[in-house]
Amino acid sequence: MSGLEALRRDPLLAAARAALAPGEEGWLVGGLLRDAALGARGPLVDLDLAVSGPAGPYARRLARRLGGASAFPLDAGLDIHRLSLKAAPGRPAAQVDVARVQGGSIAADLARRDFTVNAMALPLAGAAALLDPLGGLADARAGLLRATAEKVFPEDPLRILRLFRLGARTGLAPETRTLAWAKRHRALIRRPAGERVRAELMSLLAAPDSAVWLRRLDEARILTEVFPELEPARACARSYYGPGGVMEHSLRTVERVDFLLASLGTVFPDHHAEIGAVLEAGGGRSELLRLGALLHDVSKPECAKRVGGRLRFFGHDEVGAGRARAALARLRFSRDEQDSVEAWVRHHLRPGHLAAGGPITDKAVYRFFRDLGERGVTQLLVCWADHASYLEPKSVERGLEAAAAEPGTPLPRWARGDAGKTLHHLRVVGLLLSRWFRSPARTRPTPLLDGNAVMKALKLKPGPEVGEVLRALTEAQAEGAVTSRTEALAWLRSR
Repeated sequence: MSGLEALRRDPLLAAARAALAPGEEGWLVGGLLRDAALGARGPLVDLDLAVSGPAGPYARRLARRLGGASAFPLDAGLDIHRLSLKAAPGRPAAQVDVARVQGGSIAADLARRDFTVNAMALPLAGAAALLDPLGGLADARAGLLRATAEKVFPEDPLRILRLFRLGARTGLAPETRTLAWAKRHRALIRRPAGERVRAELMSLLAAPDSAVWLRRLDEARILTEVFPELEPARACARSYYGPGGVMEHSLRTVERVDFLLASLGTVFPDHHAEIGAVLEAGGGRSELLRLGALLHDVSKPECAKRVGGRLRFFGHDEVGAGRARAALARLRFSRDEQDSVEAWVRHHLRPGHLAAGGPITDKAVYRFFRDLGERGVTQLLVCWADHASYLEPKSVERGLEAAAAEPGTPLPRWARGDAGKTLHHLRVVGLLLSRWFRSPARTRPTPLLDGNAVMKALKLKPGPEVGEVLRALTEAQAEGAVTSRTEALAWLRSR
């Protein structure tokens, strides 16, 4: 049974058909129909319906038929209503948007849509044929995303970004002329509200191969319209990173995030379940990781200086943290999302500094996680991708076993020079992750004493000194020098 045939038989679509009033017409439109035309199957959870009559009364009739559904206006001006359908035995939760056809007819409505694959309609009544006036089905089967007209981009500039988001979502490639139109109007992408741009961007970043589509956005010079902060990266440090400079390095870092997220069990066999739980608890954290990877070196160009013939980037982590936060604020990312990306950018050099500083002490590990908390786990994933970007993909896969070993373990013969340094850095990332998951008493010790106990033992008055003592005591716990309340009190008296 084809995807379209399966749609016709679905009980939810049957209910939509039965809710039509006498003389009223209705059609299934939108992404679900496009996906079905591409052969996708599965339960209907996100439907778009168009009706010839008023959308409100139809939506209420459909809600009554479905039971357990609530209908409410989504856009009263355009007569668009939404139904939220609760899950029931044998039926998943679903969302149904109902709109009155625009332009007076379904043909006119379809002509107003953005891409031909979105300009199809399946009549709800009977076994009527698919309406496909612009050849969307043929384009879908040819693997193409074709705009219905050039004007769709200036009419709603968000479609410039949606072209690539749909490509990432469906695997369809922008058609040549459509891509040229999107590039021609790319400066308009700065006009839509930041939250709309954010939604499209995060949907693109949710794709397993998001780096492919970010690279295509960059090749079209659209990525730096969304993030103008990244434009100087293209010409910076070409002698070090090769063509594309820091921008190329940043895109490769996102590629390594894609690889890491698809291969957690292979890269971190002992901790992949815990890491996955951290990512799931963060809701959209995988998408944000990719964005953090893209922005982690955003301020290298402005901080670049030659010192003794060597290109250095002093302070780019601190400066970049502010730049990244401002960019996300402009696009209306949440405060927590801004905090995460800012922290990842600000601290992305720390594991490398630990790797270069000799044996890694308990105190150093404690201080890393003291400053980052659970966000340190995601920080380390960004750092892993950053360091892995210096190896070619085949070398990354070849070196996974060696990268999982303890720091100091002999390196494989092929890993000499810079490759060996990179593997050592990856080992340090793995070590820090292992300490977080396996040694909570060292990475986040439970305080043995509170401020009152400290003041009583040392006869101190409230003030900054109490906090300093507590911080020092916690570090002593992290080092294993203090393990009980009795030892803590003795430690205080010995100061």
